[in-house]
Amino acid sequence: MAFRDQHAEPGPAADPFARFQALFAALEDLGGNGDSLRLVAINLLGVPGEPDAIAEQVRECDRQLAQRFGWWSTTPGDTRRVLASQLVKTGDQADAFLAEVDRVAALFRDVGVRRGGVYETLAALVLRRALGGAPATRAHVERFAAIYAEMKRYHWWLTGPEDFPACAMMVGCEGTPAAIGAGIEAIYRALHERAGLWQGNALQTAANILYLSRLDAPEIAERFALVVQQFRAAGAKIGQQEYDDLAILCFLALPVERIVANVLAIRDRLTASRWWSRRGDLGLAANLAFVHLVGENGALGPLADAKLLLDIQALVAARQATVVAIAASG
Repeated sequence: MAFRDQHAEPGPAADPFARFQALFAALEDLGGNGDSLRLVAINLLGVPGEPDAIAEQVRECDRQLAQRFGWWSTTPGDTRRVLASQLVKTGDQADAFLAEVDRVAALFRDVGVRRGGVYETLAALVLRRALGGAPATRAHVERFAAIYAEMKRYHWWLTGPEDFPACAMMVGCEGTPAAIGAGIEAIYRALHERAGLWQGNALQTAANILYLSRLDAPEIAERFALVVQQFRAAGAKIGQQEYDDLAILCFLALPVERIVANVLAIRDRLTASRWWSRRGDLGLAANLAFVHLVGENGALGPLADAKLLLDIQALVAARQATVVAIAASG
């Protein structure tokens, strides 16, 4: 795990806030709600080229995806646009991705995985990344199903289709499904006991992300507790919606004090510029700071895996919040 070596600091990328603003401005006519559009812009921070040219690539990819994921689809427009940004980010093609979505869905049915709607599509994307672009096989999907069953065994009331992306990411991890399930559960319990965090969906999401660190539960929980402590000491309010954003920061090979200072500096710039997100300025700032501090190393190993899973989980959270808001207004 990188943060064991405090001297192996990654070189920071260019100012992420200015790049984020330029990309967001170029993408504004893409439509959708502000939270998903912010995620699209964040996904594209490391893509070389001018913002307008990158935005046009996303629009074209979105147009191709819309032929399959129209208004009648279980994959709504906001999710589709984030998918388009992920494909542009990795140089993937819409038609190849859609073919893989169909293949994975058929394999899911063959092995008895319940239908998951949009979460199946997100899981197909994660599998495609976790397997390095190679097609998923029946063995991969059987492993996926076994990991899901282990997660369900520990938390049957929390685990559902929204956890499909996390299970897809775990397919590429070493160990048996039973060992993976036990490892995630150990982190979940350690986070609750060491850091005093509320148990529930948010904590399970954080545990899923932190499992990718390959560290023992006590060590990664200690790191997470220190991050939380430093933010609270600086006056930041840490609630359940921040758990996953703070989890990603635990992957950085830097002293916690420097990480917190960078996040808060970006948060202050967001606040001054009157940016608003349903998830709060701190979550957006943490995401931008991660990209800034990782630099070129963000394309390597657990860092990239954790970042992708965070982005997908942010999309899942935004979708769930929209569903709740619609239900409440009915």
